[in-house]
Amino acid sequence: MSDFLPQTDNPVGSDVLLIDTRASVAALLTCAEHRIQAAKNLLRCLSHMNTYSSDPHDLSAVCEASSLLLQEGCDVLGVLVMREM
Repeated sequence: MSDFLPQTDNPVGSDVLLIDTRASVAALLTCAEHRIQAAKNLLRCLSHMNTYSSDPHDLSAVCEASSLLLQEGCDVLGVLVMREM
């Protein structure tokens, strides 16, 4: 495993966001938890929106941000899985 692993959602041909695969287990878990909790909070906000009071752009922005946060959290958890192999 490389010392730095590109995250899944990096733009094509550009590995800007990287995960330090040598980071401590605690640091990786904290990073993943923070992103998953943030996505959960955004989705909770989404569940309280209604079609009359929300802008369609808000809905799209919340969905995109949630997706990115969940993907980052899963990528970090994936590093921990690879370490166990």
